[in-house]
Amino acid sequence: MLLGAILYRLAVGTHFLQVGGMTAQWTNENAAVARSLLLRHAFAGAYTGYSGPTAWLAPAYTFIVAAVFGVFGINSQSSGAVLLLVNTALSSFTVLVIYKLGHDYFNERVGLIAGWAWALSPLVVLMPLLLWDTSLSAFLFSLGLLVLLRSTSVRQWAVSGAVWGLCALASPALLAPLPAMLVARLWRVSNRWRFGLTFCLTLICVLLPWTARNRMELHAIFPVRSNGWAEIYFGNITFDLHPCARPDGLYQHVGETAFVTQLKRDTIQYVTSHPAQFAGKSFLRAIRFWFVPLNFLPLTMILALACWVGWAVLLRKDLSLAVVLAMVLVFYPIIYSITHIETRYRHPIEPVIYLLAAYAGSNVFDRCAGWFRKSTLVKS
Repeated sequence: MLLGAILYRLAVGTHFLQVGGMTAQWTNENAAVARSLLLRHAFAGAYTGYSGPTAWLAPAYTFIVAAVFGVFGINSQSSGAVLLLVNTALSSFTVLVIYKLGHDYFNERVGLIAGWAWALSPLVVLMPLLLWDTSLSAFLFSLGLLVLLRSTSVRQWAVSGAVWGLCALASPALLAPLPAMLVARLWRVSNRWRFGLTFCLTLICVLLPWTARNRMELHAIFPVRSNGWAEIYFGNITFDLHPCARPDGLYQHVGETAFVTQLKRDTIQYVTSHPAQFAGKSFLRAIRFWFVPLNFLPLTMILALACWVGWAVLLRKDLSLAVVLAMVLVFYPIIYSITHIETRYRHPIEPVIYLLAAYAGSNVFDRCAGWFRKSTLVKS
């Protein structure tokens, strides 16, 4: 599975490099801040026209980009190739985590089906082509889920907290289902308070240095990213004020902290004065979350349906695991339901979707095989 995933991604990635697909992304925020890290030793300058400090991005993937730039050259073709290889490795090794989750918590067949589906999915293979944290986030989220389910001692819970801290530094949206997952996981554990406190303290220790940096540089409390309220504004009111819209816009004029403060105020005013409109838009996005991109609609429809069917079957057979996974399926999409939807936003939880879809497929196969054996016996 791992070899198949790597070869498939390398084949697609090679064509992407030949058409300049990676180097065309040197204009995005990750590349801009990575250049600033190397040239000015500052996590700053996410957008044209503004060179001040930023927390618009989570730091983990941006530091990876900066490290590659430092070794292979800023904005070079070599850096583009290496970053594609990094993304390919992260996406490919996610296969192993998916297989392990399937093997340990469902059965080996589910692990194999889900792993091969991930390895050969025509949608998943496109994610490493993006100069974003997409592949990193999917790998860390699936790893975080595996470690969380496995934890049975104080040491293991501390490791789990550290892994989830890394998840937050890659994309804080990954933490959306975590509180509910943590409660569901610890509910029937005798040492739940000790384990839970260990987990939370470790996670906070991982996040604290970056939070302190944001407080010193931006003079505001941003645990990881600063743009949460701004994204709600863009998704519900207008994208016209987005920092990338123009090099001399409001963001560049007032600075990042003042910008997000103003958009927070405007967003709260909009939601309180148009609650029905906000709720309607959020509901439509919640549905759309499961079906983007529309040009892959047959695949995404099958995955969404099979995922929820698999969860319903799991609910009857393993209530505790079903509850933990339900927290992922319910709470993670809320972040994007109230902001806006892109295909890459769903990708971090797709390992769970593929596992549950594989579980549904495995159960359908067992039912069909049982029906076939029964009908054969009746005929004989």
